[in-house]
Amino acid sequence: MIITNQAAAKTTAERPRGGVGTMKGVSFVSADNRPNSSKISLAAVNTLPPGAGIGVHAHESNEEVYFIIDGDGVYTDSDGKDYPVAKGDFTLCRQGETHGLLNNGAHPLVYAAVIVESSK
Repeated sequence: MIITNQAAAKTTAERPRGGVGTMKGVSFVSADNRPNSSKISLAAVNTLPPGAGIGVHAHESNEEVYFIIDGDGVYTDSDGKDYPVAKGDFTLCRQGETHGLLNNGAHPLVYAAVIVESSK
């Protein structure tokens, strides 16, 4: 299966997950076009401009990964601590954990996000 960038939905989220600012994205997989029987419920590439961020939120029935494509920021892990993230970094939020992401840099923070439903 291939979903081209041209076919993907362009998205905008204000204050994503209770965060700050506006996030723009390209959604390749979502609730609207989830492949039958796939455990992937979201696959997107998102951009947070400087100062924007995703609020800390829980993943009760799924796991989410972020892969930082460009820029840098601060990742809030489930331990409640903030960790610097930059281009090439990978984060994992397991089922039952929380996380958030803030662009505290001077340039856009671009990252890929994938949510996979748990089999537990």
